[in-house]
Amino acid sequence: MDDKMTVFLAAVEKAASKATGDSKVAWDRALYNFKAGTDTKELEYLLQMARYPVSLEEFMFGTSFLARPKNEIYPEVLKTLIEINNPQGKRLVNPFTEVVLTGGIGSAKTTTALYTLAYQLYILSCFKSPHATFGMDSTSEILFVFQSLSGGLAKSVDYARFKEIVEQSSYFTSVYPYRKDILSELQFPNRMIVKPISSDGGAIGQNVLGGLIDEVNFMQVVEKSKKSVDRGTYNQALNIYNGLARRRKSRFLSQGAMPGMLCLVSSKRYPGEFTDMKIAEAKKDPSIYIYDKRVWDIKPKNTFTGGWFRVFGGDLARKPKILSLTDFVPPQDMPLVHEVPEEYRRDFENDIIGALRDIAGVSTIARHPFVLDVDRANQCFGLSRNIFSLEETDFVTSQLKIFPNRIEDIKLPRWIHVDLGVTNDSCGIAIGYCPGFKALNREGHTEKMPLIKYDGLLRITPPQNGEILFYKVREIIYLLKKRGMPIKWVSFDTFQSVDSVQMLKQRGFVSGNLSMDKTPAPYEFTKSALYEGRVIAPEHVKCREELYSLERDLRTGKIDHPPGGSKDVADAFAGVVYGLTMRRETWGIHGVPIAVSVQNYLQKMDESKNAPQ
Repeated sequence: MDDKMTVFLAAVEKAASKATGDSKVAWDRALYNFKAGTDTKELEYLLQMARYPVSLEEFMFGTSFLARPKNEIYPEVLKTLIEINNPQGKRLVNPFTEVVLTGGIGSAKTTTALYTLAYQLYILSCFKSPHATFGMDSTSEILFVFQSLSGGLAKSVDYARFKEIVEQSSYFTSVYPYRKDILSELQFPNRMIVKPISSDGGAIGQNVLGGLIDEVNFMQVVEKSKKSVDRGTYNQALNIYNGLARRRKSRFLSQGAMPGMLCLVSSKRYPGEFTDMKIAEAKKDPSIYIYDKRVWDIKPKNTFTGGWFRVFGGDLARKPKILSLTDFVPPQDMPLVHEVPEEYRRDFENDIIGALRDIAGVSTIARHPFVLDVDRANQCFGLSRNIFSLEETDFVTSQLKIFPNRIEDIKLPRWIHVDLGVTNDSCGIAIGYCPGFKALNREGHTEKMPLIKYDGLLRITPPQNGEILFYKVREIIYLLKKRGMPIKWVSFDTFQSVDSVQMLKQRGFVSGNLSMDKTPAPYEFTKSALYEGRVIAPEHVKCREELYSLERDLRTGKIDHPPGGSKDVADAFAGVVYGLTMRRETWGIHGVPIAVSVQNYLQKMDESKNAPQ
């Protein structure tokens, strides 16, 4: 044993001999783990302590600390706080470094986060010198930060509540007092600071030990944003999280143990959002604690006395609904069924989508779904064979093949619509034509509308750390033409399509721009075609997912995907329906008079010069 280790063990034995109660238990456990070679950090932390921290319960309810009334904290919430902050009584080296708090409204998400941060601040206050413990310059600041959708919200809501907790605590006003002459932040001894920050880069260059990021699922997700380095998708929540997480790891991660806690709080909105990503990550990362509860999970059971009813949450192809007592649910669908107290039945009857999100804490596809009758829409898929061997490709990890023998009706002209993408976006390609018309009963009179049959649907994703190669898209079009497909029109969205339009025109194609975002008409025509059974499409999972997740903005009338979602293939799909329906040649080829509803749109487009060229 070298001299350094001898000195270390002597210091340990001296400190351990003075320990009593919980402190002695901690010393004995740490010394045992140290000798077994399983944990050295706990022992090192104990040597750095000025006083051993009290338990979470004592901190919450003890008169010398927060002194919260016991009836103010539900037993289930207290149980969770202990699991997060005091697992197996290990108060110094916590296995958790992040907490994701989601679920329904009223489930104490923010309350749990605030008390967690208060306890973590208390533990840090028990060190003789946090800076020395973590190898930092004693003049630097150690921060706990609050961040929300905006700096104003961070300051007025979560930080204000945290400050109130601190102000009512005798520990934080006398033993470890903050400076009352500074109003913008809480400054404690040893340069420990708690403050709200106002922007994505509000903590740049600072030592962030922990904090709270609120409403992460409601933060901005902007495509083709100037805030993104590559003009791709700007995800505010991900940007804020990555910035704070990197700073915490670079400054405090040591031998697998990190102090403090980062709390990520938000109600649910859509599948695949930020908290969903963290929940999936937690399955592989044991340092992430997941808190996902509803109000009936935390309140005492005798709170709800009216009984329970069942709600089917729905999925991509099926709408949510309240189940009757006799409704049978197959075993594979049971994870989609939620038991809800009768006290909330009226909420679910009035707005089942909103109630699923806000009350039951369930991510749903769309708040104001554009395609309501998914059953009828589903009947249009799987009716033809895709000329592409894959539904999705990046041209690098997968090899795309084309089946020319699947091209039918070779005398009828094709329309291709391409929705281009960039580094972080995908590209959608749809190819279709009009094989005939369908007679429809329109309020007492018959009207014929075009059938739309798709030869192919394809999603192109960018390769890892790469960009979509636009020339590959053009190569597909050239190859299809060479293999006998009578392609006449090729339309693009208006993003980065100038070069492609010019090159295709030189090759004899009728090419131009056709936006799916300037007017809701493309999607309105597409929905009508789906509902009326006028679409014959191959199976394409992503296309259906995008179509059914579309939302209508009730204020602007715009049809768009939910935050974090996409509509690249859906845009391409709608572009073919709209393009073929609006072309006079489509009607002329089959000798059908243009329907009045289409004539009205054509007249408007002629007047605005917005017709697809």
